[in-house]
Amino acid sequence: MKNIRYIVVFVLAAALMIPLIGSAEDFAKVGTVGTQFLKIPIGARGVGMGNAFAALSNDVSAMYWNPAGLTHVEGNAVFFERVNWLADMSYDAVGYARKISPSWGIGVFAASLNSGDVEETTVSQPNGTGEYWSVTDWQMGISAATQLTNKFSIGSNFKYISEDLDGTIAGAWVVDIGTLYDTRWNTVKLSMNIRNFGPEIELDGNYYDYDNGTILNDPTGYLPYHFPMTFKLGMAIEPYTDEMHRLTLVADLEHPNDNIERYNLGGEYGFRELFFLRGGYTIGHDTQGFSAGMGSGWQGFGIDYAISDFGILEMVHRFNVHYNF
Repeated sequence: MKNIRYIVVFVLAAALMIPLIGSAEDFAKVGTVGTQFLKIPIGARGVGMGNAFAALSNDVSAMYWNPAGLTHVEGNAVFFERVNWLADMSYDAVGYARKISPSWGIGVFAASLNSGDVEETTVSQPNGTGEYWSVTDWQMGISAATQLTNKFSIGSNFKYISEDLDGTIAGAWVVDIGTLYDTRWNTVKLSMNIRNFGPEIELDGNYYDYDNGTILNDPTGYLPYHFPMTFKLGMAIEPYTDEMHRLTLVADLEHPNDNIERYNLGGEYGFRELFFLRGGYTIGHDTQGFSAGMGSGWQGFGIDYAISDFGILEMVHRFNVHYNF
């Protein structure tokens, strides 16, 4: 009976978010921000749960989801992930976190997206010029989180973002801010965080406008553009837990600055905290729908795998390893 009550609490609370999506404007400001690689989530555990991980962030990957979760990392933890992204692009991420006192956690992280070599084509040489170009995007930063009370934690990332479009480069500093609140009521945990808050970014150098291979204007400087800032509200609850089994349900309401709101739902089943099955679904995304994953952990070492369905696009696979010591 107690477990049914927990599920009812989760369903009712999650349902309260749905009208927020329905009341949002249908107009999506797609194409108004840059550094799109920052939208790619990092952490196979969270992705396997439908990207609804902000309120559950309690491991080293919290730096990428909600830095307030670093207060739940014990000792030292390292993390590495490889994402086989769309169009044969690769995305790699690393992180290190440490609990430096009973109420403080810190960390450092980095991630890089690489397009690989892309063949150059022109109007006069549509089959290729023999030259190649590439795009490299990366981020790196530091994290800190503190537990202000036994229920409330706050954390922040301070990170540098760079885009290198075949030698044309832009870079700037941004911040993430996150909070976690353990209500101590029916195992409900709540979160609120904002990611990629910062100034506009601008590519260096100049560009030309072309018409059928003919230059139309003198060199012109690039216009500045915004980062993909996102605001999230999250919730997590454990409707069932004992010495052998644990079931966790999670939900996020996500508001990006260049699209309509999204609603993420997910869950994780753990057996003896050694083996894990995960699943989730994203509502409101242009292409992404179902996600699933699995993981295992033993004596501080863990591996996680997740797969995401992007509809008409290919499946995205990701794999990470982490170690606590």
